[in-house]
Amino acid sequence: MKYGRLIGKAEAVVATGMPGLYRVIAFFGVQKIYSLGELGTAASAFSVAQILAYFTAIGWASLILVRVPAARGRDAAIQRFYELLCMGGVSAVVVCAGVLLWARFFGSDISGNEIIAILIGWSVYQLTRHYFLAHRKYRRVIAYDLVLLSATASFVVALHRIGVPAGWPLGIALAAVGIFMLMNIGWPGRLPQGWKFEPKGLEFGFTNFLSGGIALSLVPIANIADGARFAGVISLIASFSLISALIPRAISMYRLPELSRLVSDGQPLTMLTTQTAREVALACGAAFLVNSAIVLMIVLYKGADADAFWYTLICGLAICAQGCISMLGMAYSSVLMVREESRMSVTINLVSCGAFVAALGAFYLSTGKLSFPFTLAVCLAITLLRNVMLKRQSASLLLPAAVAG
Repeated sequence: MKYGRLIGKAEAVVATGMPGLYRVIAFFGVQKIYSLGELGTAASAFSVAQILAYFTAIGWASLILVRVPAARGRDAAIQRFYELLCMGGVSAVVVCAGVLLWARFFGSDISGNEIIAILIGWSVYQLTRHYFLAHRKYRRVIAYDLVLLSATASFVVALHRIGVPAGWPLGIALAAVGIFMLMNIGWPGRLPQGWKFEPKGLEFGFTNFLSGGIALSLVPIANIADGARFAGVISLIASFSLISALIPRAISMYRLPELSRLVSDGQPLTMLTTQTAREVALACGAAFLVNSAIVLMIVLYKGADADAFWYTLICGLAICAQGCISMLGMAYSSVLMVREESRMSVTINLVSCGAFVAALGAFYLSTGKLSFPFTLAVCLAITLLRNVMLKRQSASLLLPAAVAG
């Protein structure tokens, strides 16, 4: 039994990491088949699409992970899925209209059409993929991801020959595999009755956007404060730190369907939440040790001079610590998710993000410059504050009587 759980967690780690691996491989293929300039345009469109997908896919995918496992029977699960898929579709229509208006009136080097193609493809792919993740069908998810890699290679080669911009084959491949997964899910037995749009998917999307926003800001701040070369080293360190977060994130995702079933059955969440928090903490501790060794190798390889060596090393270790500490709150964040306390999550992340911006703003106004060590110190403090708020707010939701509402 224990061996089976270890295999399940390993499969969850691979399934969780595949979208990130897909991006790396797809970009490498675009650079080889098209050109470095085309890659820059496509990668920029892909990044914008992923940011917008917080509101068209990621928030609704979070609800899929919560509601589909709690459904009674396959037909009910499919019905719940399509209700959320429709809401994600409505969000996508609104966001795509906004992209078209932005491209029409403001103009940009990034193609609005490529952003829309990738956004639609990425949204369909993520939403359908999370149906299988909700059922813990990780091997099937990994198989679909491998099909996506093959489809992307085929579309990139074929569409390059007829002069189609690089963003289009990425979007088309994502959408095609998403539709293929949709056909494997099946169709609902009836149309949703009394269907209405819920804001919770947008709220969860906004929560994910805010929780990731602080970490995303570190590299640009490093560039402003200490120059492009230092920012390049920091970006390498940050990338490895994000990769190490896959294991604690996979542990949390692996437990989420079980938490959802406990909520549906009116059972307490205390024991499973405590176990998840302990497993995540062990994974984070191991990740920090590995990351510390990687940071040392990166700093040595990049040849920081004597004056900058210790400065770069300490900053790199601080980034790794921040990434691992942020993962410690995932068990408590999952409790808010299964209780569908999206507004509470938004409030916590708004307070955290607002405090971070306020602290940096006050420092800049008083000194007239940005300091990267100060930024890291504030980032660490805000991350600890967020974890405390998550744990405190989730404590009242662990018992059956504390159902969200």
